[in-house]
Amino acid sequence: MKIDDDPLRPAPDASGAGPTAGGPGVSAARSSAGAASPDSVAAAPPVVPSARLGGVPEFALERFFDRFEFDLPHQLGSSDPETLSVTELLALADAELLEQWQRLRLGYRTAAGDPALRAAIAALYPGRTADDVLVAVGAAEALLLACAATIVPGDRAVALTPAYQSLHELPRAMGATLDLVAVEERDDAWRFPFERLMGALRPGVALLVLNTPHNPTGAAASPDELRAIVSRCEELGIRVIGDEVYRGLEWGRATAPSVTELADRAVAVGVTSKVYGLAGLRIGWIVTGDHELRARARAIKDYTTLCAAGPSEVLATVALRAERLLRERTRTRCEANMVRLEAFVAQHPELFAWRRPAATTVSVARLAAPLLARHGGDPEAVLAHWRDRAGVVVAPGPAFGCTPDQFRVGFGRADLPEALEALAAVG
Repeated sequence: MKIDDDPLRPAPDASGAGPTAGGPGVSAARSSAGAASPDSVAAAPPVVPSARLGGVPEFALERFFDRFEFDLPHQLGSSDPETLSVTELLALADAELLEQWQRLRLGYRTAAGDPALRAAIAALYPGRTADDVLVAVGAAEALLLACAATIVPGDRAVALTPAYQSLHELPRAMGATLDLVAVEERDDAWRFPFERLMGALRPGVALLVLNTPHNPTGAAASPDELRAIVSRCEELGIRVIGDEVYRGLEWGRATAPSVTELADRAVAVGVTSKVYGLAGLRIGWIVTGDHELRARARAIKDYTTLCAAGPSEVLATVALRAERLLRERTRTRCEANMVRLEAFVAQHPELFAWRRPAATTVSVARLAAPLLARHGGDPEAVLAHWRDRAGVVVAPGPAFGCTPDQFRVGFGRADLPEALEALAAVG
């Protein structure tokens, strides 16, 4: 699939105007084939590639959630799992972090991120250190920084579809042309498109934006597949940005290594939101062995958020020092909720079809034909019926590039049983 076929992309502006090209930063950005030492970066401040964000289209999913996420009781389409209170999280803190929390002063923080937090993040990636980490305000900023520090106008990039919209629109905003590879769907189950993706990685491609485990389908590359993908990219000089925010939430399969474990030039994007249920901290990160790229990203951050919030950094450090406990908490709830979903669709085939995914807290379901027929064949009318009568919100499939009769289900929340009961009551 080429750029003009992307269901997430509106028609181009009649003027044909694209991202601003050029400037001395273009050649500097493209020439950074490998990692540079921190000292060499300090001696020659990085030059930021050109980019234009003013032309990005409306973010369909986020505008949808802005309307319905906070006013209705059951969020059955959310990707973040059940969260914790600050009190519950602080109960996991050691004496050092409790004292730091109590003495915390609300001033500016270092742009790179608190050293203790960066060390806790680096511990998730074998072979990486705190010097390889840049803290961001959520995965949204982390992805923006990674793309802006990497892409030169005119680059060709490859990404998966369907997708969370920013994985397509940010590369385009930076001036890239996008080739899309469709995740494979068979009998309402989704499979990672390994062969198709390998075929799309060819000379002339500059960047792979790789989301695995995958949102919204729950498909995931196996460890061997991921190694082969990164190896192909290294052979061809293709940079990899890996959106790995669901890594560690695989079901009945091994967790693949991070892309940053497999290649110094690769960039891993992570966050506290998905695995740990701490979306409100707004703490994300990029991890890379390419210190020149990291320095460019840090320079760009001076124009976005400058630094993360101090309370969030301390709380995120608490969470990551207890990351196994929090990850198992999420895994236990998701496993139980997937069993409930399987039982529900078996009992109510008249509502929707759904299959257990390979990974993540989400997957894609399909509205049943009889239900659609009762609502005049209009999927939006079905979803509005569920919101109005049951107080249940699911995420519409077209927001990701899925078909209108598909929607995203999230199964990480504690109220999933009540949400399903409400759906059964209204049909």
